Amino acid sequence: MRPVDLPSLIAALDPDGRGGRRHTDDIAAVIGAQNPGIEASALLDVIHATIQRGEQEGLWTVSRATTIRRGRTVLPKSVTLPGAARPTDRLQPAGVPLRSELAGWAATLRLSMPQRQLLLAVNDWLRRTDGGKVPVISVAERAYELLSDEKAFDASPPRGGSTLWAPGRLTFELLRCERLPTPLVWEPVTPEIGRAGAVVCVENHATFRTLLRVLRARAAPPWVAVAWNQGRNTAPLKSLATLPFPVTHLDYLGDLDAAGLQIAITACATAKHVGIPAGPAERLWALLVKQPPRPARPISEAKVRELVTWLPVPIREQAHGLLVTGQAVPQEALRLDVLTNTPLA
Repeated sequence: MRPVDLPSLIAALDPDGRGGRRHTDDIAAVIGAQNPGIEASALLDVIHATIQRGEQEGLWTVSRATTIRRGRTVLPKSVTLPGAARPTDRLQPAGVPLRSELAGWAATLRLSMPQRQLLLAVNDWLRRTDGGKVPVISVAERAYELLSDEKAFDASPPRGGSTLWAPGRLTFELLRCERLPTPLVWEPVTPEIGRAGAVVCVENHATFRTLLRVLRARAAPPWVAVAWNQGRNTAPLKSLATLPFPVTHLDYLGDLDAAGLQIAITACATAKHVGIPAGPAERLWALLVKQPPRPARPISEAKVRELVTWLPVPIREQAHGLLVTGQAVPQEALRLDVLTNTPLA
């Protein structure tokens, strides 16, 4: 295919010209929507080339500290788009008396209009709160309080860039706010909450309810809770470390198709990032691969080999055969009657 039209891509990613961070998966979604005929196997190469070209042309900056793996391809986790430049936006100092928390480093800085807006908002907030003597709240709430934009602090660095955000300058500690993990949907299997144990996580709400029903009917369930991760957004799994009991392991079940396996791989990587061991829910996958498949888009041999290495060894060959011949098995194939009399431990 022809190279991605970067102006069209940026217009879709940032229609208001406000700039900010965009996740690589957002870029992938736009490229896929603008090029519906593109093969899944080619999409990763196009994304990689597009991100590189946008950086070379100065259209965005690329995250260096954080990356994501999609298949065998390692990509930057995000890019940061600059806000639309305004002719009248000259670099100028703050131009007002600053609080002691700011004056030592900010008084002589030459700042853009958005940077001055943030600095003056913080200056006024520090004055009103006697140096920040207020409870700690979420970054989204503080960003809205200061700038009427709850997403202003989502990027890394937040709005204002590294000129304002650095140790000894603006920090979330100074602003009395913190980034909170996205809540995770989960329910306990037994009435007792607090006992350490493994958690099984699924992607679809029907399977979530069915597993709870099956496990709650057992005298010795192999999991203490069932979690629900809603598709590609695996961020809620960062909350595993904050559940009201020690999570010893995350066992993951997804759909047996290319997207499902990729989400499962990413989900387990997310759990491991917060210190929770994670991998496939082996007995559930062994049961899933035996269920009647449905037609799906065939996947290349190379891609299938890459994906099935995450699965338990005993079922890799059977899963490989299904995927390369254009078949898939959704997790809803594990109906209540299928799971009821099956050993899961």
